[in-house]
Amino acid sequence: MIFDYPVLQFIWWVLVGAVLIIYATTAGIDFGVTMLMPFMHRHDHFQANDTERRLILNTVAPTWDGNQTWLVFAGGALFVIWPAVYGAVFSGLYFLMFTILWAFFLRPPGFDYRSKLPSVTWRKAWDWGLFVSALLPIFSFGVIIGNLFLGLPLAYDPVTLRSFYLGHFFGLFHPFPVVVGLAAIFMCLMHGTAYLNRRTEGDLKLYFQALQRKFTVMFLMVMALAGLMLGHIQGYLLVAMPVHPTLDPLHNVVLVGPGLWWQSILLTPYKGLAAIFVYVFAILSVSLQQTGRGGFSFFLSGASIAATIILFGATLFPFVVPSSADPAASLTIWNATSAQYTLMGMFYIALVFLVIIFIYKFWGARVLWRNKATLNVADVEKSHHFY
Repeated sequence: MIFDYPVLQFIWWVLVGAVLIIYATTAGIDFGVTMLMPFMHRHDHFQANDTERRLILNTVAPTWDGNQTWLVFAGGALFVIWPAVYGAVFSGLYFLMFTILWAFFLRPPGFDYRSKLPSVTWRKAWDWGLFVSALLPIFSFGVIIGNLFLGLPLAYDPVTLRSFYLGHFFGLFHPFPVVVGLAAIFMCLMHGTAYLNRRTEGDLKLYFQALQRKFTVMFLMVMALAGLMLGHIQGYLLVAMPVHPTLDPLHNVVLVGPGLWWQSILLTPYKGLAAIFVYVFAILSVSLQQTGRGGFSFFLSGASIAATIILFGATLFPFVVPSSADPAASLTIWNATSAQYTLMGMFYIALVFLVIIFIYKFWGARVLWRNKATLNVADVEKSHHFY
C-alpha cells in the first residue's frame, strides 16, 4: 500500500490532529481533576476535605501518566513529519516549552507522595503543586495555539534552508492567545468535573454536577469571545503554492488581513459545523448529567473537546505555522513535510504503535473499573494505605 505524496501529507495532518484530540480528552481529565485539589472546602474539618481530595485524586492516579504517551507521540511525529516546524517552533517557543516541562516535574511526586505524610502543610503544599502542574501546561498549550492564529515571526534563510524565530517570550502574550489559554483551562475543568460526575456517588456527585454546569458555561462564553476576536485579528489565506514547495518554500502567495480566518470558516461549511458541535455536545453533556447516564454525559464532554480541536485545526488548514514576519515563508502541510519515503515508513510504524497503545489503554481502564465503576469516601477510609 503506497499513497501519493499529497495524500500522505494530508493523512499525517489528520493523524497528528487525532493524537492531539486523544491527548486533550484523556490528559484533560487529570488536568481538570487536579486543578480542583486546593479548592475542595466542602467541610469544616481538614480531614473530611482531605478524604474527598484523596478520593478525586485516586480516580485519575492509576492512569494519568499513561495519558502523557499521546503527547510523546505527537512530539515525535512533529520531529519526523514536520522537521521544519519542530525546529522553528521549539526553538522559538523554548521558554514556554520549558515552562510546561518544569510544571510536569511536580506531577509524579504530587500523585505518589502527597498522602505519605499526615502533615497538613505537606498535603496542602502538594495540592497547590498539582494545581500548578495542571494550570501552567494547559494555559501554555492554549497560548501556543492562539499564537498560531496570529502567526509567529518566522524568517526563512535560503542559504541554510532553515526557518528562524525572530520574536521574544513576552511577545507571545497578546490578548487573543491569553483568551485561548483561558478557554483551554475551562475546557479541562468542564471535562474533569464531567469525569468526576461519572466516577463519584451521592452528595459528592451532585457537587461535581453543579461545577460541571458552571465550567461549561464559562468555557462556552470564553469560546464565544475567542470567536469574536478571531474576526478582528490578522488572518492568513493561502492563495498559491510554489511548484516545488519542499525545495522552494519562499514562493507561497499568502493574503494577510483582518477577518480572513472568519472568511475561511464561512467559505468552508464543515468548519462552521465544527463550531456548532462544540456547543451542541457541551450543552447535551450538561443536560444528560442527572439522568443516570454519567458515562454518556462524560463522552459528550469529550466530543465537545474533539470538536474544539477540529475547529482550530480546520481553521488553520493548510497552515501549520503562519509567518507574521514573512507570510511567504509560512509553513504549511505542503512545504514543511518530510520526504514521501519517510512519511510512508513512519505511517506503518505509527499504525503498529497506535494499536499497541489503544489496547494498553483499553485494558488498563477495564481492569481498573470492571469491579466497581465509582469511588466513595468509604472506599478511601477502608483502604487507607491502598489509595
